[in-house]
Amino acid sequence: MQSISFYIAMRYARARQGSRFLNFITIFSMAGVALGVAALIVVLSVMNGFEQQLKQRILGAVPHLLIENKQNEQQWQPLIAKLEQVEHVTAVTMVNMSSAIIQGPSQVKAVSLQGIDPEQESNASMVAKHMITGDLSLLQSGQYSIIIGRALARELGVYIGAKVRVLSARRSVYTPLGRMPSQRKFTVVGIFELGSEIDSKVALIHRGDAARLLRENSHSVESLRLYLDDAFNASKVAQNILPIVENYSEREEQAKLISWRHTYGELFAAVTMEKNMMWLMLSLIIAVAAFNIVSALVILVTEKQTDIAIFSTLGLTRRRIAHIFIVQGVFNGLLGTVIGLFLGLGMVYFLNDILSLLGVKALANPVDPSAGLPILIKPIQISYLVVATLVVTFLATLYPSFKAGNVNPAEALKHD
Repeated sequence: MQSISFYIAMRYARARQGSRFLNFITIFSMAGVALGVAALIVVLSVMNGFEQQLKQRILGAVPHLLIENKQNEQQWQPLIAKLEQVEHVTAVTMVNMSSAIIQGPSQVKAVSLQGIDPEQESNASMVAKHMITGDLSLLQSGQYSIIIGRALARELGVYIGAKVRVLSARRSVYTPLGRMPSQRKFTVVGIFELGSEIDSKVALIHRGDAARLLRENSHSVESLRLYLDDAFNASKVAQNILPIVENYSEREEQAKLISWRHTYGELFAAVTMEKNMMWLMLSLIIAVAAFNIVSALVILVTEKQTDIAIFSTLGLTRRRIAHIFIVQGVFNGLLGTVIGLFLGLGMVYFLNDILSLLGVKALANPVDPSAGLPILIKPIQISYLVVATLVVTFLATLYPSFKAGNVNPAEALKHD
């Protein structure tokens, strides 16, 4: 009997006769579903791309997790060995971080000064992969070399080989002339470009030079920097390593655990909220299309009341009659979803070519205009979208379908 319901539903779906208005509503509803699915795929893929780009270009240069506790290099080793075994942790490096002022020939800028170990950072840091000139290996202890971002170099008016003065008020001293910050001259040996605000706010020097600038022992290390396979796993990793850090702190001064969310959490929260709002707004297109499916099925039920009455007198149960219209409604929704899926994926793959062909420059990538819009397709996200669309379509068919099952055969046939 189930196959009979399916067969009749497909006959209705293929039928060309009937109300033109009904055909228009049916096509309009399928087009609405297709448009909604395609729009969601395109917008979410672009938003995912921007989020991924922000994650790489901003969080690639700032610590995902930072453990602060001033120690000697050798004192950190036992904790480093344990942390490297934690899930999602890809690297653990030593770093001395502080705020500083960099003075160039024509400008003065405040930056986050990172004292790093070039050997440890070369394989883990995103900066190492985006060097325009120079290399992290040029940072040698005692030579007072510095690597800065391209935007910062432009603002300071400096170039490779230029001298800049780095000042830190953290270890200032009192002199007859007043309080004087700790300061040294550094030579610019490298320039990087991540295409984000990091280019103007972060400078790298050797960890030993950073310790001496802060009037510390050259082997003194203030923090451990944890690189994760995904920065968004920071909260989960922090919970896992907290017992390890607390156990380590029982023997030493209390360590402090800091996540990147303390500084950039609001930015990524805003991006996530914007993506969710876009999802909600574009889902309304699918909701409207679902209402059109309801309208089309109500009209179809009204037109087919005589057929329904005949089916009922031939022994087809109310449930089987309802199944006829459920199948037809779901079929229309499935057809619209499949069309939207292929249309959306096709637009995503050729989006930058389409924009270039149309000469649309208003949608250029603000981070890297030459690279086009960033695209990141998440299969699991597409799967959720397809399933959610089919569920909404199915729910939209319930009312008119069960209304069809409740048609009174005697009432429907009394005029025939």
